[in-house]
Amino acid sequence: MSPEFEMALHKKYPKILGYINEEGNYKTRLWGGFQCGDGWHQLIDTLCASIQARAEATGMEVQTNQVKEKFGALRFYIQGGDDHISGMIDLAEELSSRTCEICGKPGQKKNVQGWLITRCHVHTPR
Repeated sequence: MSPEFEMALHKKYPKILGYINEEGNYKTRLWGGFQCGDGWHQLIDTLCASIQARAEATGMEVQTNQVKEKFGALRFYIQGGDDHISGMIDLAEELSSRTCEICGKPGQKKNVQGWLITRCHVHTPR
């Protein structure tokens, strides 16, 4: 994911993605950054908003540990949360398998040289 999108998400969702340390520097809890394409930015933004709202409403701690693409779909790993948040994550992961990871338009999972990817017809490698 582009650095601009990553930083925007970190700034919007500090309770689940990062924190400010004693020196005033931003630190992420997210291992390896966002390891996926910009096409899933809106999907991840909506998921983070929902998770942070649920965490704030219930007072529970939720820490996002890893966000990546695996087998052509989003994988969003957290520590904490509840069944409601797990359901949100399951839905986002399912939607990602129908959304082009490059542009965000409708896509399909495809096997390209042994790798599963989700792409629209424009971004499918030939």
